[in-house]
Amino acid sequence: MTEDQTNLKSSEEVEDSNLVSLNDKNTFISPESIGYLAIVVSIVLAVIYLARFSGGFDSEQYLESSGIASKMANLGGSSGGLEGGDPGAFDPIKEGKKIYQTTCMACHQVTGLGMTGAFPPLAESEWVARDPELLARIVLAGLQGPITVKDTEFNSIMAPLGSILNDEQIALALTYVRQEWGNTSGPVDAAVVTEAREQSGERGMWTVEELKSWITD
Repeated sequence: MTEDQTNLKSSEEVEDSNLVSLNDKNTFISPESIGYLAIVVSIVLAVIYLARFSGGFDSEQYLESSGIASKMANLGGSSGGLEGGDPGAFDPIKEGKKIYQTTCMACHQVTGLGMTGAFPPLAESEWVARDPELLARIVLAGLQGPITVKDTEFNSIMAPLGSILNDEQIALALTYVRQEWGNTSGPVDAAVVTEAREQSGERGMWTVEELKSWITD
């Protein structure tokens, strides 16, 4: 074999080697790329799951054109007349339960018993029976720090819901809580929540110490 032929063969081998290396680079997927792909897939699956199992929550369904607040005002402070009435009539307890299940149940549970050592119970709670304006302030801006419920101290955080729920929705949720799990307090009017929102303004989470002026027992 001549020197020219040897050089030509070497050149072809180098070229083939470069092509193989290039193909390897094109087909190689870095661990970072795999991680990003996994995140994207997880997000897509989460969106699909929420769309499928969110229960069809739509805040607008709770805001009927005739006005929820006016319907609640006609209840007269009693839930006894809600059963046996017109099956198609607006039921604030039923609607309040839907809102509770969507926004509150994860912490306070379906039983209203909360989570031991983390989130206080609402069932037969002395706090639930207190001034509706006090409850509205807590739901609107949230609560942090120690709180004693049924002789047990909890030290956790309740997230503010004022930016998620409107006044009528908060009133409905509170009405449900105040008449469920052995609680016997009256309904909460949306006007009470509106007043609490206006007086509180934009603020951080409450502490029990800051709420003492609304605690009368």
